[in-house]
Amino acid sequence: MSLPPQFTGEPASVGARLAAFSIDVVILVIVGVVAWLLSGSPLFGLFLTAEAVLALWILQARTGVGPGKAMLGLRVARLDAPYSPGAGRSFVRGSLVALGGLVFAAGAWVVEGTAASDRSGLRRSWADKAAQTVVVAVPRRPKAERGRGRGRKGAASGVYSVPSPTIIARPWTPAAVPADKSRGATAAEAAGPPPAAPWGSPLTLAPAPTAPADLGNTDQPVRPTGAVPLVAAEGADEALSGELLLIFDTGQRAQLPVPVAVNLGRNPEQTEATDAVLVVHDPDSSVSKTHLRLEHDRSGTWVTDAGSTNGTELIDDDGDARTLSPYVRTYVDDDTRIRIGNRVFTVSRLIGDLS
Repeated sequence: MSLPPQFTGEPASVGARLAAFSIDVVILVIVGVVAWLLSGSPLFGLFLTAEAVLALWILQARTGVGPGKAMLGLRVARLDAPYSPGAGRSFVRGSLVALGGLVFAAGAWVVEGTAASDRSGLRRSWADKAAQTVVVAVPRRPKAERGRGRGRKGAASGVYSVPSPTIIARPWTPAAVPADKSRGATAAEAAGPPPAAPWGSPLTLAPAPTAPADLGNTDQPVRPTGAVPLVAAEGADEALSGELLLIFDTGQRAQLPVPVAVNLGRNPEQTEATDAVLVVHDPDSSVSKTHLRLEHDRSGTWVTDAGSTNGTELIDDDGDARTLSPYVRTYVDDDTRIRIGNRVFTVSRLIGDLS
């Protein structure tokens, strides 16, 4: 038995599971002991430990991870789909582990260790089988990819928060375009030296118009009210035109001047210094920190899954979904629906002509 094809990872090893569980237990013990020593009350220490256990349960229900699993690259997911387990499954799973811990405390590790006896190959413990979950080792980003974009937080291109209606991308040189733009283009086909930017001189951004602050809610920042045009710098042959519109199932909208390279996610980082980043509003916490890279130039729209936990899917007009392989640049048509985690958005090309 193997994981469904939409999963991008593989069943976690028993050793990694036990190590992650041990880290969580150590953190809970430290919380309780520190609270006890600072307050002088063992009852207060137990109370704070219980609060930490509750927080851990909520965190795992919403994201599938705790401190230990996050450190080791593991994630608890539903067995039938690569989504967070939810409150019910997390409660069943955690309760069985806790019941095992009542047997001289070591019983909790025994319950986790029963994953070694799972003959299905999924390495599911008794608790996983009862809760219909599986622990997955999430693929890590290649070392070269992990190194890029670090140390550039707060760089000139900025991080655009949600729900701002306008996301502004700075000038960007498109990547090389393969001759075959069919869906599923491989990384090798997309590789090659990038051509010189066909739009002439570098571009500059016009100042963003701002709306007056809402005096009824002083916590809300002033946000742009319309799209900010890209204006050709002095000496440029032509100005860019057109916009790309992303509409999410949550109602979030992002309007991007083109050409653009933007990273989408829960708290995305730049891949290149000129990238825009779009924070995706996701109440389910199913979207990875940096989930998807989207590029749009004269050749069309391209997307690349950034090794996300819950994967990326392209949904056709019949509702059939195709899972993208991590780090493979794939061409998508206009009005294509794209699922990242539990969120679905549509990519549409607006006014303008790049021909």
